[in-house]
Amino acid sequence: MNDARFWILLLPIGFFCLMVAATLTGHRVALFRSRRADDEAPMGASAIDAAVLGLLGLLIAFWFSSAGTRLDMRRSMIVEEANAIGTAWLRLDLLPQDVQPIVRGLFRQHVDVRLDQAPATQPDISKRLAARADEVQSAIWKQAVDAAPRCESDQAAAILLSSLNEMFDAAARHQASYDAHTPTLILVLVLVVGAFSGLLAGHDMGTRGPFPWLHAIAFAIVVSLTIWVIYDLEMPRYGLIRVDNYDHLLRDLRDEFAA
Repeated sequence: MNDARFWILLLPIGFFCLMVAATLTGHRVALFRSRRADDEAPMGASAIDAAVLGLLGLLIAFWFSSAGTRLDMRRSMIVEEANAIGTAWLRLDLLPQDVQPIVRGLFRQHVDVRLDQAPATQPDISKRLAARADEVQSAIWKQAVDAAPRCESDQAAAILLSSLNEMFDAAARHQASYDAHTPTLILVLVLVVGAFSGLLAGHDMGTRGPFPWLHAIAFAIVVSLTIWVIYDLEMPRYGLIRVDNYDHLLRDLRDEFAA
């Protein structure tokens, strides 16, 4: 199991345990304080409880929104790269006839590497594929630049090189989009605020009889499931919410190139 799948499972389970433990601790603290007759509940405590719970909801909503935005961005990056490759492939007709078979063969290798990069999960495999992609891109660019003076016109050469540059840029943006995640500090803040929310909720219920296991577990399950879905959105190559169904655009291109 790679690190991403490990954290997709560990994070919600850990948050669930944290919430239950915090709620139980708050309940115990409230029971201890209730034994002291001179220790009355301070005025406005319920307002603070509501504010902390509201902050937790705001943080989760912000995280959910940003994760959903990044998922849409990753999908759009696949579409953008597929369009850029398709456009560059058509403009290879501007090259001299003797160079076209060589560059088209390199194009097929480029798309094969990009398709292999998508599901790559091991760091050593990812580095090897990235190096291979750079090698193929350099070969395509060298062939195109060397053949540019023999194109029908300077404008044709400029159009071709521009489309190749856009194809390489689209691949870089697509690959970089998978490294865009919510900053770790925000995740830590959600965990801390969640712990304090459970603590205050348990304290508020501490003077009302035995520990309400049903409410505490239900509260922890709802929040943990929400965080699980959000983190699944953050890792669209590893969880249940995926972008793999968009990869068919690149596969369709590869099939067209083989024709």
